[in-house]
Amino acid sequence: MRIKQTKVYQYDELSDKAKEKARDWYREGNCEDSYWSESVIDDAATVAGFLGLDINQEAYKTIGGETRHKPAVYFSGFWSQGDGACVEGTWRASDVKVDKLKEHAPQDKEHAPQDKELHRIVEGLAEIAREYPDGYFKVTHRGHYSHSGCTAFDIELPCEAFDEAEYDSPEHKRLDKKISQDQDTLIKLARDFMDWIYKQLEKEWDYQNSDAQVEESIRCNEYEFLKDGTRA
Repeated sequence: MRIKQTKVYQYDELSDKAKEKARDWYREGNCEDSYWSESVIDDAATVAGFLGLDINQEAYKTIGGETRHKPAVYFSGFWSQGDGACVEGTWRASDVKVDKLKEHAPQDKEHAPQDKELHRIVEGLAEIAREYPDGYFKVTHRGHYSHSGCTAFDIELPCEAFDEAEYDSPEHKRLDKKISQDQDTLIKLARDFMDWIYKQLEKEWDYQNSDAQVEESIRCNEYEFLKDGTRA
């Protein structure tokens, strides 16, 4: 048996080249862990509620065997053509809450009161909700990718005037065309929201993997390294 002594270093004791290797090691582990996305997804689910969209909850098992639930938000990123985000859930016109969105400002996230894209989406949904107060849709994930285009919609926009119009009359045809257009608008707004979620995830990913944040995490965890930056 032999005893070998090896010098280990704190991050700030490394050379610039070794620091780069240490940051790469940390990022590689960060890629395999989804903890960084949890707060973004939870906030997106809250915002979705103000838009009238109730995102489904998925059951999953923790390492300890406990059953928990998380929002059905699927994503991949952030470097391939098929990357994106999508959700599964149910939208109801009666649940759209424009004022609640304007009031929403989670800690360190001012996007809800200020984000123009988000307010464009909710105003568009509110307009449809006013015209079809009993409207709803269900959205499900389809396909191998996770972007917003990989979703299927089951939409109902009940319209009393359409039901009462004489079949195949000019008014019936006009309303039929309008309802179809409004359904397309509803799908686009929903997918725009999914794209918005993806942008929030991408922003958080970039932040978590920035040199400054990686260095702070390494220091806080007091990781030690060999001289060349290899994790000790």
